[in-house]
Amino acid sequence: MRINSAQSTQKFFTILRSGPWQDWLWLGAMVVLPFASYLSLAILVALMLTALYQRFHPIRQVLWRQGYGLLTLGLIISACFAVNRGDAWLQLANFLPYFLLVGVLYTAPRFQPNGQLLTTMAQALVLGSLPFSIAALIEYIVRFPNIAARVIDWPIFQWVFDVSFNGHRAHAGLSHPNILSNYLTIVLGLGLGLLVGQIYQGAKESRRMTAAIATAVTLAGIGVFCTSSRNGLIAAVALLLIAGYLARRCRWVWMLGLVIASAITTGLLVMGFGGRSLSIALFTNDPRVAAWQIAIDLIQQRPLVGWGLGGFSHQYVPFSVTDHERLFHPHNLWLYLACDTGIPTMLLFCGVVGHRYMAGIRRLLVSPNTALLSYLLGFTGCILFGLFDVTLFDARINVLSWFLLASIGVLTSHTSSANPQK
Repeated sequence: MRINSAQSTQKFFTILRSGPWQDWLWLGAMVVLPFASYLSLAILVALMLTALYQRFHPIRQVLWRQGYGLLTLGLIISACFAVNRGDAWLQLANFLPYFLLVGVLYTAPRFQPNGQLLTTMAQALVLGSLPFSIAALIEYIVRFPNIAARVIDWPIFQWVFDVSFNGHRAHAGLSHPNILSNYLTIVLGLGLGLLVGQIYQGAKESRRMTAAIATAVTLAGIGVFCTSSRNGLIAAVALLLIAGYLARRCRWVWMLGLVIASAITTGLLVMGFGGRSLSIALFTNDPRVAAWQIAIDLIQQRPLVGWGLGGFSHQYVPFSVTDHERLFHPHNLWLYLACDTGIPTMLLFCGVVGHRYMAGIRRLLVSPNTALLSYLLGFTGCILFGLFDVTLFDARINVLSWFLLASIGVLTSHTSSANPQK
């Protein structure tokens, strides 16, 4: 598959210098998101409210046409029949504002013409992950018992040991290793898409940017390993395989793939997962299996409207899953949706999201585009991560996920097949 880019790298700083203030705010809000989430969310809310004031009717039409209106209705009906209505109505905040984000981005004039701004934002997101990847590597090293015993009282490493989770796992200040793993998985997908596009473009003027992106992608992969997240590692390996297939004509890509695979295998055999030795039991005795069974039983009891958002956690009997007094979700996005909102709403959710995702894949095959490939791989990371965890309760991950989907929609609808480099 041939990937053509819109000379995104050489225009990276041009857009930053000459773009209108809205571009600065969108770009700044997304890059700052993992560093200062409240500031970023405040900026995004202001941008969305401004957009609603300026183009309320186009946004409403887009959301209804793409199925978000019916999906909202399904979520509201589920909340009306919830076992805990207060919690269910409150948790609608994990969905409805992000539907609006999709509509705002889809109708934003600056996002429509050629996807250049979205390419720049993808580059900024990848490069912005470097501090977290480096922090994860440092944290993982510091957590080795021999090192930890010497530095545990150092104020500079207090954030490493002052945590609520167990095991040899890095979180880099993002509250939990799984949150960091999901974030770096998204970054990995975005970066791999940009790299594959640069490989096929073969532009000499973009070598420095390509090197910077490659460095960030490599460190993101290392960061995923340092989180000791099994689902994160599975998603990362899958993304690497997809990118390797797309760039299969480059011999050095295969060599690099072998090196990465060997490093991962060696790391797992020597250090295991977060202090746990690598074994079949690590997967067969995973608490997720018991959580999935509980979710299936709850779905069978209320298949149409579910138990309401948050219903799984309210119906969970303490210690039904070993060592878990409380469990907030069944560690699978689809089981979570079917259990809490009902099977029809879950299927509608899959239809709305899946239609846009598949439309992006079809457009990529017809009109190859670096930005579209990048966002598709990033969102693929979200899908793969959702097989074994539910991280939409974290606003940072939720914003990034819906931003990826909205970007796919923008690029799918406005990329011209006659001018694929854009």
